Amino acid sequence: MNPDTKKSLRAALALALLAGAGLAAATTLSHKADWVVEGPFAGAQFGGSVHAGGDLNRDGFNDLVVSSASNGQGTQRGVVEVFYGGRKGPATTAGWRYEGTMDWAQVGSSPQITDVNGDGWPDLVVGAYNQSGAVAYNGAVLVFLGSSAGLPATPSQVLEGPSSNSFFGWKIRALGDFNNDGYGDVVVSAIGAKSNLGVLYVFKGGPTGVVTEPVSTLTGAAPWTYFGRIFEVGDTNGDGVPDILVGATSPVGGIPGMAWIYRGSATGFTSTKAETLFSPITLADSDAFGENIALLGDVDGDGYTDVAVAAPRYLPGETSSGSGTVFVFYGSAKGIAASGRTQQILANSTRMLYFGMTMLGGRDFDGDGRPDLVMGTAANARPAEDSDPFPGGIWVYRGSATGLDTTNIYKVYGKQRSRDELGLTLELVDVTGEGVADLITSSSIYSGTLDQQGVVRIFRGVRSSR
Repeated sequence: MNPDTKKSLRAALALALLAGAGLAAATTLSHKADWVVEGPFAGAQFGGSVHAGGDLNRDGFNDLVVSSASNGQGTQRGVVEVFYGGRKGPATTAGWRYEGTMDWAQVGSSPQITDVNGDGWPDLVVGAYNQSGAVAYNGAVLVFLGSSAGLPATPSQVLEGPSSNSFFGWKIRALGDFNNDGYGDVVVSAIGAKSNLGVLYVFKGGPTGVVTEPVSTLTGAAPWTYFGRIFEVGDTNGDGVPDILVGATSPVGGIPGMAWIYRGSATGFTSTKAETLFSPITLADSDAFGENIALLGDVDGDGYTDVAVAAPRYLPGETSSGSGTVFVFYGSAKGIAASGRTQQILANSTRMLYFGMTMLGGRDFDGDGRPDLVMGTAANARPAEDSDPFPGGIWVYRGSATGLDTTNIYKVYGKQRSRDELGLTLELVDVTGEGVADLITSSSIYSGTLDQQGVVRIFRGVRSSR
């Protein structure tokens, strides 16, 4: 990183911190990233998924997992790579790589790092939702068990989907050890299962890896379809067991979207314990309430977890310059829906169309002890012509005693009039071991020197003086 870039970043983040302290207006920034890796060939679509939530080689630094759609041979088998972390950030060359063995398998979807076999070495779990096994397009989940020798060259386990066109492995989330047996657990969606109703499967970990028989099965119900396409996990009621938050948009006219919270217990998850979140204002089914959700954590410091549900196609009226809205549901001792306290956030900017389509919760950006909400540019906002500019952007709403602060917003944009496509995917993790969060973003169809090669960028954070 050259001195001018470093100076620009430090100054920019200093201004943002002052803004958060109330000493300056919200800051709009445009600067270069500290770490940039582009796909190696045209059509690679590098950066389809990014994950940096674990230290696979146990060297004290979080590692970066990146998926690509193509192997360079014209088929989307999928590739997943690990860029091992270090004091200056991840290496710019992958230290481990796995390529799918079947055309169009889409290996690498939704990578997660967790210790499923309890041996102390983190394992890598990735989806291959388009892979065909016993039947066509049943999908698969690949488990690579970690060890002192590193990740294996081939999967240690392959779990297949339940039926044809089930697309098992569409999305995966680590559950921690929800049943407290010493093994990491995971939840996997199969959005095409049960005739496209969709199913979520909860799998326990065990001494040899993921136990192949699910401990819990949550199934979508008509008229909803593709249940599990949108979900996140986290402890929403403070009982120490993660819960599953699921969003769903309307499949038919006249029925608004909604979200459900499935409470976890040591024995698993059941649909009878679901808490339903409805839009706090009247919306049209076309507004897509439930199109995205986020577990925020306790943003206002009252001891209860809060969640966000987006309606990214919402059009607030002729006076607004943006589209989309996000509703924050604040928790209470009686539950999130029962608290009745909500907050509506509007982008009011054409720089963030389809507001809420890309968001990340549960991360503390500024190090003040409160989780924040990170918002990114929506892929839906891409111009039809590749020659048109699309800088992209990222906004961070900070937590405060009164909720998310909508006045002093930290903002980063791509270069003006560029096609940087900043903010299409989001991750916020400390990748340098300095104790502050770093911002990771990617665009899988970014075209730099090569067409749709893809790119991943990291903007390093600095320590807060607050």
